Amino acid sequence: MINSGSNVQTKLETIEKLATKPVFSWLVMTLVFGFFFISSCLPENLSGKTLVAASLGAVDLKDAITINDISSVVDDMDIIKAPNLPDQGLFYVVYKVVKGDTISEIASRYGVSTDSIVTFNDISNARALSIGKYLKIPTINGILYKAKDGDTAAALAESHSISRERIMEINGIGNEALQNGIMVFLPDARLSSWVLREISGDLFSWPIRGYITSWYGWRNDPFTSSRSFHTGIDIGAARGTPIKAAMEGTVSATGYSTVSGNYVVIRHHSGYSSMYAHLDRIDVKAGARVSQASVIGIVGSTGYSTGPHLHFTVSKNGITMNPMTVLH
Repeated sequence: MINSGSNVQTKLETIEKLATKPVFSWLVMTLVFGFFFISSCLPENLSGKTLVAASLGAVDLKDAITINDISSVVDDMDIIKAPNLPDQGLFYVVYKVVKGDTISEIASRYGVSTDSIVTFNDISNARALSIGKYLKIPTINGILYKAKDGDTAAALAESHSISRERIMEINGIGNEALQNGIMVFLPDARLSSWVLREISGDLFSWPIRGYITSWYGWRNDPFTSSRSFHTGIDIGAARGTPIKAAMEGTVSATGYSTVSGNYVVIRHHSGYSSMYAHLDRIDVKAGARVSQASVIGIVGSTGYSTGPHLHFTVSKNGITMNPMTVLH
């Protein structure tokens, strides 16, 4: 049986301890804090309306906002919606070429294609890019195009597989025939792979492995020592070394002359042609279709020659050019 007297005595001792000043102060502070905490969690009802529950189903959402609340909600949405920035259109930034730069690296840095930089700066030979040159870098990917007679936005869009609407919008034109010679920007258009090969200087591969014995341009004639213009490069190699077509094309002529000895001429795309001279033997006939690296003959020393080598000439529209600018 529990002693009730002792229980009473224990309760009295507990009350006396709680009545001490530090403990009493702690209890009062706790009660005050609890009161303010609970009060801050209660929503204010200043308008006298019935408060909407915090949890609403999709079906009840229409009941959560009254007609009087719509204007305030719209105002709040205006605050967070994306700004309506004006379309600044096409423009370009200027970049100064430094040592080690290439067009492809610059294009990658600015997020555009090499085609864009090439056409905006009228570059015909990427290897001629010089330190200190200023380049225009467009802010939109695409190419500059010189209009021809009969061109329209629709025709250009179809031929380049791009949007007619974008051509019209960026250039501020309709679908009427364009004036011959005006420059038109074609967004997202690309140059043909052939044009890019020509500009980058990657048209021709080396027809043989060897060493240069004479460069393109003026030189002293090896027999007479008089100044004469050398129309190609001479590549020294052992007699009998296989000679390969430097680029795909059609053999337009083969034969022999006192100057060139046994020779082969190949006609290529876009007005290019190449000649291979002083051959010991010719292995193709006129009219034959050759691919790049097809064997067309072997190295010799026929004609006007001081020893076994290949005289290699490149022409564009009948005019010789330095082969080194197009060899890779």
